Amino acid sequence: MKSVFFLLIFAGIALIACHADTTANMKEGQITGPDGRKCACCGGWFLQTTDTTFLLVAVPQGSNIDLQNASFPLPVKFNYVPDTSFCNGLMNRITLTHIEVQ
Repeated sequence: MKSVFFLLIFAGIALIACHADTTANMKEGQITGPDGRKCACCGGWFLQTTDTTFLLVAVPQGSNIDLQNASFPLPVKFNYVPDTSFCNGLMNRITLTHIEVQ
């Protein structure tokens, strides 16, 4: 019984210690402006890094960035995952998990 108790305590401590830091390993880039193309997987905003241009549809909920009224280019740091919606990552579409203005 003691070994199960210690195993549960160890597992709890390990889970707390492994909490993901959303600001670690963030990419840097700039949102260069809106995508004015008219196609099924177009629209949103272009996000340029040193080697890739991404297309994003929205900033994460709770972000204080207003892309409708922003001045471009807007330098940012961000984390993302590939878009898994209808467009399934076509045209380098991404979903931002975290973003902050530099």
